[in-house]
Amino acid sequence: MDKLLVKQCLFYGSWLAFPFIAWLLWRMRRPGRRLLLAVPLAASLLFVWARFVEPQTIVVRETTLPGTGANLDLALVSDIHLGVYKGRGFLERLVARLDALPVQAVVIAGDLTYEPGDDSLQALFAPLAQLQHPAYAVLGNHDQQQPGPDIDVALRAALRTHGVQVIEGRFAEGPGWRLAGLGDRWALKDDPAFLKAVPSPLPTIVVAHNPDSAMGLSPDDAAILLAGHTHGGQIRIPWLYRHVIPTEHDFDRGEQFALTPAGRVRVFTTSGVGEIGLPMRLFNPPVIDILHLRP
Repeated sequence: MDKLLVKQCLFYGSWLAFPFIAWLLWRMRRPGRRLLLAVPLAASLLFVWARFVEPQTIVVRETTLPGTGANLDLALVSDIHLGVYKGRGFLERLVARLDALPVQAVVIAGDLTYEPGDDSLQALFAPLAQLQHPAYAVLGNHDQQQPGPDIDVALRAALRTHGVQVIEGRFAEGPGWRLAGLGDRWALKDDPAFLKAVPSPLPTIVVAHNPDSAMGLSPDDAAILLAGHTHGGQIRIPWLYRHVIPTEHDFDRGEQFALTPAGRVRVFTTSGVGEIGLPMRLFNPPVIDILHLRP
């Protein structure tokens, strides 16, 4: 069976949970069955939360990161995954939340799509034009055929049209700070050589999709690496979620330090706002990370 069809069946078929819950409640009218049916009812309600409520609940999390050399407040988001599970309406809500935040920039750390099919990327990402803050992005594996389809060129064009700067392989500067972008690691586009070729007295904040890209950096290359990709496990059941995070090294979410051949590199990984595989999130809602970078 076509993989896209399977995902669509999961997405739309999950609505059957509601008549199933109604049937359970009807069966529980008889006292002798209440205890027997309590477990499937609780499991069904948890499923409804993870499928219909939590994935739509955007939370804002603030973290202060001293010692970066920069004095910058930015919003970090990742893994929007517009396509089979999330559409333009979710992006409109996300942009409205971002516009209300007291930050100087928005950083999008890749995986903007998830099998958008024949949808026009220009139309799908049009809400980004409403962003009131400067926005910078890199692409992720789902944007570059890892897995596909490869929509690199069309996606870059859509982002450019709507005012988002794709900074892979180049820099963007602000007062007292410099952003640098790495391409996707699975697409073999995260070579950091350009960082050494253009040294700067400004602290360099490196943006990548996959936190594993930190392993190619040295402490001199980056004051901090900002990344996504892990989803924080997406369905964050203790211990089990660690086994589905798609990284080679021990990354999760939040602040960590990568022990690279050149030394310790500071990393902050956001758990993202979208879903892949199952259209569900649990104990891990979509998040906008506000990062207060301080000297």
